[in-house]
Amino acid sequence: MDFINHDSIHYAKPISWGFPALTGTMTLSYFIHNAVLTILRNQRNPEHNVRDLSISYFLAAICYIFIGSSFYVSFPVQRSCISDNFLNNFGPGDIFSSTARLFLLFQMITVLPLLLYLIRSQLFHAFIGEVWPGTGSVMLLNIGIICIAVAVAIFYPNVGSILRYVGSLSGLIYVYTLPCVVYMRKLHMLGRLTTTKQFLLTMIVVFGIMNFCAQFVV
Repeated sequence: MDFINHDSIHYAKPISWGFPALTGTMTLSYFIHNAVLTILRNQRNPEHNVRDLSISYFLAAICYIFIGSSFYVSFPVQRSCISDNFLNNFGPGDIFSSTARLFLLFQMITVLPLLLYLIRSQLFHAFIGEVWPGTGSVMLLNIGIICIAVAVAIFYPNVGSILRYVGSLSGLIYVYTLPCVVYMRKLHMLGRLTTTKQFLLTMIVVFGIMNFCAQFVV
């Protein structure tokens, strides 16, 4: 990479005001807060939940950093040509990208049922108090979710924008606001909510709001 010569094809801006796009995407990349309890509910040793969750976050971070940084550093042309869809940066005849797309298909086949289970169990439990309301209701919900996903893929196939918008909104609610508000409420009930803690927790919520609003100006 070249941080000095602006005319070089390897030039990379040291600082870019488009960084909120990264923070919005990262919020979704590490977003699993609303599904943690559902996933860990059947853990054989629940006392290891914190350890296992910490390990999973660490491994995910290593994966993101290694792939993202190595690809960015070794990209052969201008960095502005990098597509938000990682596989679109390779030609249609590239054997490695074709293989990756095949494995991605298998991944989606295995991940989609898990995501549908998480959505179904949370929605139905919240509205009707049951995780399994019946085959008909579950099928209707699954078909509706798949139709929405297919419609988005057809009419707005900009995966990068979708990730950062959805990530910043979901993160604002589940990552930045709810944990801080609940924690402040608990400290207040225990009489241990100090001004410093209240200020720091409020700043986290403000950061989430700024992160969401910034997605519309980059």
